[in-house]
Amino acid sequence: MKHERIQLAFKLIFSHLVIIPIILGSSLFIGNDLFLILSITQTVLLILFFSGYWEFFGLTFRLIYCACIEAILIGILLLKIPGRVSTEFIGFFTILLAIIQIFLIYVLIKIFVAIFRKEKNRLEIEFPFNTGKYLITDGGNSKISRIMNYHFHSAIHKKNKTNYSMMFATDIVRLDGKNKGFMPRNNESYAIFENTVISPIQGRIVRVVNDIDDNIPYCGNYPYNTGNTIVIQRDDLYLLLGHLRKGSIRVSVGDLVNENDQLALAGNSG
Repeated sequence: MKHERIQLAFKLIFSHLVIIPIILGSSLFIGNDLFLILSITQTVLLILFFSGYWEFFGLTFRLIYCACIEAILIGILLLKIPGRVSTEFIGFFTILLAIIQIFLIYVLIKIFVAIFRKEKNRLEIEFPFNTGKYLITDGGNSKISRIMNYHFHSAIHKKNKTNYSMMFATDIVRLDGKNKGFMPRNNESYAIFENTVISPIQGRIVRVVNDIDDNIPYCGNYPYNTGNTIVIQRDDLYLLLGHLRKGSIRVSVGDLVNENDQLALAGNSG
């Protein structure tokens, strides 16, 4: 089996950078269904723009890349590049493309719903970091869209029967600061590592785990838990902060905390 880092890098590059040029390239050889293929390309581009893991390439790169693809799409539409497809298969091929496009539009609609829907009985919380530039990589109601947030649909979470408790789980990365290289192999190269985590809500500390070692990035062997953890209770709601730095937690069970109180350091445990 290939190293986890190589596998993830291959998937990331293919899904974000290669698949759209492949779809666009196919349009050069297909005339009858050109506009349908271009519309599929446009939908895939929008899905990637809103839900892709662009922190690995950078948000500036995302804008440049997507703008270039849009320019190519417009150019192809204006030129109306001709092509040929055997009329014997045109009916089936068109229907297949139409089904693919309907599904992609359905996925895109679910992404927009996950982004803009206001949940009933929601609790407004503070952001758990107070300095820096951050990106939510997974967030929103993951029952609505597994592309915007994988937690509810994740096989391992379903197997361990934790997916409902993780329906609104959120992953955060830091974009500015000391990020070094592409998918670096040590924790210190990530800007979010050892950032101060602050309390998003007022409440009582009901659980603390503070003795789990931080993982080596891309080691391929991780324990199934949230690592070093703080759980804050507010009325009948519980908020969990996980993957904290070993030995960095400053609070104990029973402590009362207010919003913006310093709790721990961000880590890579669990």
